Amino acid sequence: MERLRESMWELKVADILRGVLAAGSARDWDRMIELARELEELARSQKAILDPGADEFPGDGHPDGNPG
Repeated sequence: MERLRESMWELKVADILRGVLAAGSARDWDRMIELARELEELARSQKAILDPGADEFPGDGHPDGNPG
């Protein structure tokens, strides 16, 4: 099941990147921004799956901002 989820994520990333290349060639800046946002959202969802507590403390993951 994990491999299937990883494959789906990889396909989504590849699809977004193909869209970015096409939009860049056409100089379609609005589409590039839209795709960048999609990629960011996808990355955040993947991070939430891999590290469920990651959003509790933005930044380096430490509540006080100091890893030491």
